Amino acid sequence: MPEIFRERMAAEMDDGFVIYINGMRLNKLRALPHWLLANWRVAKMFRELEADPDSGFLGYTPIFLGLRKGAAMQYWRSLEDLQRFATDPDGSHVPAWRWYNEEADPDGGLGFWAELYVIDGDSFETFFRNVPPIGIGKFATMVPMREHERRLGLSPDGSARSANTTQERIES
Repeated sequence: MPEIFRERMAAEMDDGFVIYINGMRLNKLRALPHWLLANWRVAKMFRELEADPDSGFLGYTPIFLGLRKGAAMQYWRSLEDLQRFATDPDGSHVPAWRWYNEEADPDGGLGFWAELYVIDGDSFETFFRNVPPIGIGKFATMVPMREHERRLGLSPDGSARSANTTQERIES
């Protein structure tokens, strides 16, 4: 069983990273075979990425959204790494995407969606307590919250900053 963070912890990363969230939705029951095959292809992609430390893939967290919907929050070292994976004709993504566009229930029985966020190294905040490493906590440096210097929205003494102060910090 993984270690559980008993005290308040924060993730720290000096460099930026990318969060890519993508998911699929089973819109029509008759598309169930395509949904199963798509899930198998996604699992294959994650295995491929996890086996290649040079890919820039840092990890993922599955997201359960109900019986017909699911997603994965992926973490990447850079946008360039993600784009290289997405466009590599020898990797598993290009054939899977081609299969979806050309064969997987063209009348809309299976839907895909995605969101992409490019995160600067000092523009994110995390909090972990009484959980094992999850999300960014799987690959970032973990420090006790009392030693954590970057505190978006909080002053060094732990009191709330005004919205203007936080915005000024982001803009500087």
